[in-house]
Amino acid sequence: MSVRNILLVVAALLITVGTGLLARSWLNGQRVETAAPAPEQTRVSAYVLVAEIDVPAGTFLKKEHIRWQAWPDEILPETYIVRQDGEAEEVADQEVLGAVVRRGISAGEPVARGRIIKSEDRGFLAAVLRPGFRAMAVRIDATSSIAGLVFPGDRVDVIMTHEIKRGKTVRRASETVLSNVRILAIDQSVNDQGGEARVGKNATFELTPKQTEMLAIVSDLGKLSLALRSLAKDEEELDRLANSDEPLAESDPERGKTYTWDSEVSRLIWRPSSASKDIVQVNRGNESKEQRFNKRQ
Repeated sequence: MSVRNILLVVAALLITVGTGLLARSWLNGQRVETAAPAPEQTRVSAYVLVAEIDVPAGTFLKKEHIRWQAWPDEILPETYIVRQDGEAEEVADQEVLGAVVRRGISAGEPVARGRIIKSEDRGFLAAVLRPGFRAMAVRIDATSSIAGLVFPGDRVDVIMTHEIKRGKTVRRASETVLSNVRILAIDQSVNDQGGEARVGKNATFELTPKQTEMLAIVSDLGKLSLALRSLAKDEEELDRLANSDEPLAESDPERGKTYTWDSEVSRLIWRPSSASKDIVQVNRGNESKEQRFNKRQ
C-alpha cells in the first residue's frame, strides 16, 4: 500500500471519530436541557380585595361588588385589604360589607381603606349624602321596618296610616307619602354567634330639604311603615337609566301618588254620604279618587 493510501485511510478514520464525538456531545446537551427542572411557580400567600365591577361613589358595598384576587408573595401597601391564605372569605368580608365608597373604584382595582368609610367612622353620613340632600332619622319598630330586614342602601316607600275626621265620622286611610327613599343607616345588629338580632329603633333617610319637612309632619300625623322596594327595575325606571348620562345613578325620592280608604279594605265599613253632594269613589289601577256631584232635588 502506498503512503498516499495510508494517509487517506488515517484521515478518514480521524474524520469518522471526530464526527462521532461531536454527535455524542450534542446528544448529551439535549438530554441535560430536557431533564432541567421547571422553574419554581410564584407562591401565593395572600389575597387582595378588588372591585368586581365599577363601583361609583356613594355605593354601599355588597358581596356582588367585590372579589378576592390572588396576589404574589411580595410586600403589599398597608392600605390594601388583605386576606391571608386559609382565612375564610366570609370572615374577611366583614371589614368592608356595608361600608360606603368615598371615591369611585374601577373593576379589578384594589379596594383601598382610604376609598371607603364605615358606618361607625366619623363623617360617615357626610360621605354618603349626595350634594343637595339631607339626612333625617325617624322612629321605627319591628313591624314598620319589615322585621328588621331593611338594611343601609335599600330603598323603601314610606306609608302613613292615620285617622281623618269628617264631621262626626272618623275615617281611616293609608297613603304613600314618599317613594324610592334610600336608607342611609339603621341602628340594628345581628349576633352571628348566638343568632340573636337586635331590631333598630331609628332609620335614617336621604331626602331633599322639602321632603324632610314633609316627613317631620307625617311622623306626627300617624303611624309610619316602610315598604321595601325590589332591586329589579320596572320598565319606566329602565327606560330612564338607558337614556341617562349616569346609568348607575338611582332616581331621586319623590312624593307618593296612591292612597287607600278603610272602606276599600273592609266591606263592613260604609262610605259616609254628604248632605249636599254625592260622592263616587273612582279606582284606576292603584290610584283611588273621589268624585263629588251635586244631589238632585
